[in-house]
Amino acid sequence: MNKKNILALTLIVCFLNFSLFTGCKKSTPAPEQQQAVSQTKQATDTNTTNPNTLKSVIARAESWKPVLAEFYGKEMPDFQVTDITGKSHSLKDYRGKTVMVVMWATWCQPCMQEVPHLNTLREIMPEDKLAILAISNESLATVQKAAETQKMKYTVIATQQALPEPFNKAEFIPTVFYVRPDGTLKIVAQGSSVLGEMKSIILAE
Repeated sequence: MNKKNILALTLIVCFLNFSLFTGCKKSTPAPEQQQAVSQTKQATDTNTTNPNTLKSVIARAESWKPVLAEFYGKEMPDFQVTDITGKSHSLKDYRGKTVMVVMWATWCQPCMQEVPHLNTLREIMPEDKLAILAISNESLATVQKAAETQKMKYTVIATQQALPEPFNKAEFIPTVFYVRPDGTLKIVAQGSSVLGEMKSIILAE
């Protein structure tokens, strides 16, 4: 194998590893991204010895990171979408529940790796406490096929409509917006996470 082929193979392996741990790129990262991460750490600067604090959850993160910290604590704007079964959903309909707004796509490997964890989360957390809205901008047929194949047990949505800020600011997928029962944003997790991490974020003080 010549040097050019070795270099090309190395770059491909590096890209795949990067995708697994940071997610799939949607657009060019904003220049203020690093500042937002710093703001997140400040916003969650509570007792680090308590494993149930948001800061302690962030400190244990392995393959995801908090982003869009400037929106934390702010009331989230309402939006209305239709799921793959034709049922309409409005964010305000879920007041009183934690809402996970999951930005994903069928072509994104880290997104698909989250599916079993989201399925289990849906099984173990009651629907009167947690809503999961998984939104893809792919075609209805593509999303329906993936939902059926993967046996997705949560609300799955295919839409090309523009969502309001900050939901339209997700630059990588998967990205999950955790909205508190009072309608304010708790945290935005960019990158793939597992069941234990999802539960910890939901239950964190």
